[in-house]
Amino acid sequence: MSNALVPATLGESPTGQAPGVPYSARYDDIYHPVAGAWAQAQHVFMEGNGLPQRWQGRDRFVIFETGFGLGNNFLATWSAWLDDPERCDHLIFISVEKHPLTRDDLSRVHHIDAVDADSERRRQLGAQLAAAWPTLTPGWHSLRFDAPEGQSVSLMLGLGDVATLLPELMASVDAFYLDGFAPAKNPDMWEPQRLARLQRLAAPSSTAATWSCARVVRDGLAQAGFEVSRAPVVTGKREMIRAHHAPRYVPPPPPGGLGPPPTPTHRRALVIGAGLAGCSAAWALCREGWTVHVLDRQPAPGSETSGNPGGLFHSVLHADDGIHARAHRAAALSAWRVIRQAVNAGVRGSVDGLVRLDAKTNVEEAQALLQRVGMPQDHVQWLTQDEVAAVLNVPVPSGGWLFHQAGWVHPAGLCDWLLNQARQTALRGGGLAFSGGQVVASLRRSAAGLWQALGPQGELIHEAPHVVLACAHGVSALLQGLPEELACAPLPMSRVRGQVSWVAKVPGARLPRLPVAGGGYALSLDEESLLFGATTQHHDDDPNARAQDHDHNVRVAQQLGVLPADVPPLTGRVGWRATTPDRLPIVGALPWSVERLHRAGQRLRLDQPRLIPRQRDAAGGLYALSGLGSRGITWSVMAAELLVHWMSATPCPVEVSLRDALDPARFVARQFRLHASPASHLPSDASTA
Repeated sequence: MSNALVPATLGESPTGQAPGVPYSARYDDIYHPVAGAWAQAQHVFMEGNGLPQRWQGRDRFVIFETGFGLGNNFLATWSAWLDDPERCDHLIFISVEKHPLTRDDLSRVHHIDAVDADSERRRQLGAQLAAAWPTLTPGWHSLRFDAPEGQSVSLMLGLGDVATLLPELMASVDAFYLDGFAPAKNPDMWEPQRLARLQRLAAPSSTAATWSCARVVRDGLAQAGFEVSRAPVVTGKREMIRAHHAPRYVPPPPPGGLGPPPTPTHRRALVIGAGLAGCSAAWALCREGWTVHVLDRQPAPGSETSGNPGGLFHSVLHADDGIHARAHRAAALSAWRVIRQAVNAGVRGSVDGLVRLDAKTNVEEAQALLQRVGMPQDHVQWLTQDEVAAVLNVPVPSGGWLFHQAGWVHPAGLCDWLLNQARQTALRGGGLAFSGGQVVASLRRSAAGLWQALGPQGELIHEAPHVVLACAHGVSALLQGLPEELACAPLPMSRVRGQVSWVAKVPGARLPRLPVAGGGYALSLDEESLLFGATTQHHDDDPNARAQDHDHNVRVAQQLGVLPADVPPLTGRVGWRATTPDRLPIVGALPWSVERLHRAGQRLRLDQPRLIPRQRDAAGGLYALSGLGSRGITWSVMAAELLVHWMSATPCPVEVSLRDALDPARFVARQFRLHASPASHLPSDASTA
């Protein structure tokens, strides 16, 4: 059975009772009342949740909606936020939709004749939403719309069944918009046990509102700890529901769960490492109002492994569409949205797609795979050998996969762009500083609770409440040097050497129009030069470009069909990747060491990453963003957004199963499960070796 999303089909009501109102034949219901979608959004959902007053003066306000539909509730809320001079700095709107509109239908719905200021606003915002509309792949998609003074609105759009997506959401929600087709038409959306699970998401003093007064809705909200009342409504119904959260008991979050947001005085971070990982982290933190100081041992950002002339980013396709495939897809889509902005601003690169050759797959097998995993053609499609050759404008040995949200970029150029964006978007006294030529030899924590970066002679370089270790394989050395009372579990990362090669001028150049991969990769840096490679060598510290490695890279490029037999002089570059055993990055708060857990003297469940205590408290924390391996560009943006979730308590931008898969504590949990008793408590002989 295919997992493909089935887009909504718009029509008109067969009864003729709601002329001009979009209608769903699937649910036999109209999308909004005849009185108007924006009128319902303003009266039922905004006023029903005390908006805009409740978001005023706040750093962040989070709304969760069931049923995105045509997007009218989001657009009306966005419009009201723009009109409010006391608006919060960051409005986050989370919404779930099982049958999303196509981009074309979304554009048509909101392409209205502007007869007044309100309709012109609706048309403009609808056009922005349609332009940012994602390819229809399952999972969470984060869209961000910037406003003056560094403020922004984020739409976190969950595409798929609410039964699947709701358990995969980690957030602290201030207001709930309970929308969707009528309970009698769409009972799954309003199922009482599903509504009861909203309690897990509800922030202190959260509220909820809906136009439905059905008993099933009232019972579900009551089970979720809401006190429910009825109120008059002016959009065609007599009553609506308003509710506020008043639970009898609120369980504490697990150690690796969603922590409290830091106070403004604690939104200061030290990022160690100015490669793609560190620069992405700084960019993402500054967008949330943090003050960030980036340190690197090199004089300029992106000077080590991120210093290659170019690098790829793309999704992957696996038959089971498991954790690796879903994580890579989410990462590639996030990277493409941001890198597209960087390339449009002048950073060298291309965001027009990438071809991955696949000689082992035929047309029938490819189509069966696409049907099974449910990927739309505007994300990935199979091309025959002739079709690939036509797309690339070079002869190729086989057919392959064309990934549309993919391409290449100059890593150091992207680093510079990210830091410049961080400087421009910092909010409310936040900002960015970069210090090159700074060797951080060790870390300690002061009596005042500040993390301090120390130089080779023990001298203080800089201090802040929070530290992000983004220095690739250098993370391990810093963790090993921590004092016993701060000890964290070691991170199993390998240092892997890689050499790339490039030709400044290919004779009779007929270079590929798009990057091409398959047992290696090649990309055109310009109309005459070609970059290709790369080698993979463990336990190899040679910093010099080697002739035998050039020979390997040449063979790769020739097998891809993009390099002639006569090869001109080559240039090469060596770098080291930090890789993990499961080939997934490390993102999040660092876990305690097993020895430290033993000293705590508590019977702790450690079989799941979120249950493991972390090196963070109300005063600050120690985090890692590392292990990006050979896909550093692909992982960088999503990993940084996930890091901000850990540090700022923003909604998790990906499914929590993917969060757990990238959690630094996953290695402790796995090792624990190898030794643990059925009681699932800390065993005396547990090890994280």
